Amino acid sequence: MGKSKNPNNKVDVEGDVSGSVVITGSGNTVNIKKPNSPKHGDSWQWFIIILLIIVVAVIVFKLFSSAPLSDVTGTKSPTPVEATTSLPSLTANPTASPTDTETPIPPTQTSIPTVTSTPTFTPIPPVPLGEDLTQGCISKLWSAYPTTVPMEDKGNGCWKEPLHAFSADDGKLEFLFERQNGGEEIYGLFVPLPIEKGSITFTIRLEDLSNADLLMGVFSQPEVKSQGLLMMMLNGGVESNVFIRKNPITYETITGSRKISQGSGYSITFRFDNLSVRSVVNPAVFFIDPISLPASQKYLFLGYKGLNGYYRIEGTFLNFEVKP
Repeated sequence: MGKSKNPNNKVDVEGDVSGSVVITGSGNTVNIKKPNSPKHGDSWQWFIIILLIIVVAVIVFKLFSSAPLSDVTGTKSPTPVEATTSLPSLTANPTASPTDTETPIPPTQTSIPTVTSTPTFTPIPPVPLGEDLTQGCISKLWSAYPTTVPMEDKGNGCWKEPLHAFSADDGKLEFLFERQNGGEEIYGLFVPLPIEKGSITFTIRLEDLSNADLLMGVFSQPEVKSQGLLMMMLNGGVESNVFIRKNPITYETITGSRKISQGSGYSITFRFDNLSVRSVVNPAVFFIDPISLPASQKYLFLGYKGLNGYYRIEGTFLNFEVKP
């Protein structure tokens, strides 16, 4: 800055003095002059600039504060799961007190009935006679003789076996009994014939017939000592034997056959109607003429007579066949 003299004795300050204090003087007087204030237009420009800066700052702040974390970091933040507590549904009861407890009413259910399969049973013996034996059963239509023989119900219409000396097996009526000592005795089984008129045929196979006679016949009632046709096979014979007609009441011999070989078995047929009965030893080797037996219901008897002292029997009745 340089100084210069002038006629007015003013002090001049040289150089760029914009925005600075201007000093002038005359004699001993110093005048200080402030620079002019900025123009009014310049103040509005600064105000607008500052306002824009504030607006931009607010917008940037809003964007950063509302954007998800993934927008800033690149990693998606997990979405929070809203926890919901399920409360039981309550039914308002205006008459209930706060301490009342309502008893829940169970839903009405339609019960399905349980079906129990019950096997059906056909009463036996059916027709023809002997079909019960094929089922391994002595039907309750059979009755023991004498009536003092214990009979126990097996169920399904059958007697518990053995029924004294008799058992059913594969369509056969087997017999087996042995006694050491005693007097004469008769045991057997009665069964009603299923038809009024016709015939019944069966086979006999003997294994042992020691001191006992084998009995068979047709009667008007289930009693050996009643009116009927009684046939017997003599004790002691197995491989060959004879058939004899006996008086059922006195047990006297009426007539008999010659010896017949057993072979595959002895076969006999009883023919009957509502007035009479007769017998044939097959194959037509011995005949018994019809005898009077007026009864619509007749009974077949199969059994034996044990003689005095020791006796033993063993054998089978089989191949039962009923024909009208």
